[in-house]
Amino acid sequence: MLDMKNITPKFGVEYQGEKQLLEFSATELEQLQKIAAERCIVVARDQKMNLDQQADFAHRLGEPYTKPNNPQGIPKELIRVQADENSKFAAGQLWHSDVSSDAEPPGLSMLRIEEAPETGGDTVFADMYQAFDTLSEEMQHFLEPLNALHVPRAHYLFTSGLKRLDDLESSLHPVVRLHPITKRKALFVNAAFVEKIQDLTGRESRSILAMLYDHVAYSVNIQCRVSWHPGTVVFWDNRCVQHFASFDYFPALRRGYRITIRGEKPLGVA
Repeated sequence: MLDMKNITPKFGVEYQGEKQLLEFSATELEQLQKIAAERCIVVARDQKMNLDQQADFAHRLGEPYTKPNNPQGIPKELIRVQADENSKFAAGQLWHSDVSSDAEPPGLSMLRIEEAPETGGDTVFADMYQAFDTLSEEMQHFLEPLNALHVPRAHYLFTSGLKRLDDLESSLHPVVRLHPITKRKALFVNAAFVEKIQDLTGRESRSILAMLYDHVAYSVNIQCRVSWHPGTVVFWDNRCVQHFASFDYFPALRRGYRITIRGEKPLGVA
């Protein structure tokens, strides 16, 4: 078994082993993905990996999303995440699950940081298993049969200018989804992509979504904060986690590369 240390009692782990990720066997990678499904995030420090190695690693995890308009030298499997003295904002400055508007939204994401500020630039993660579990039983029953429309306004292909909004798909997904590995229920609405809860009036939808977003943002007992250093790698399972990137380090440089692995069509619980 992989050697892991809990970040919080129920949420997140940090890898303690000496073996580099690039040296993992197929069995160890399967264990890592199972741990990510159960604990939502996995942190690995001091990882030695270049761009091509990270791109190759993506294919060992599954089918990676691609970004065809990458600058020369950056493989299409990678998305560069960077903010510096010229940036007015940083990617991910709101609670979200990656590309949830896709019909088969991401399973695992992996971010590897190459350059980081001395302080700041942390990412806050929130556990959507616990987000659902800590709602009242009455609210859980109300949400379980509902679906929400996810639109691609925060899609990286749209924000990068490669695609128009109407070129990308919008999708109806269950508000509460069943994780295919753990079989646990997870809240699956986020502020970046969800436009409306189906079958509710506009006012009802806005009110319910605002309550759920506040529930995620203010429930600090279901969150953990990860600091970044060069060589830090974090995996998170988008089926059961949301994240928020802190942009508190201007004008310092923070640069990394993300890979995102395609998941499956979300299954509801009702």
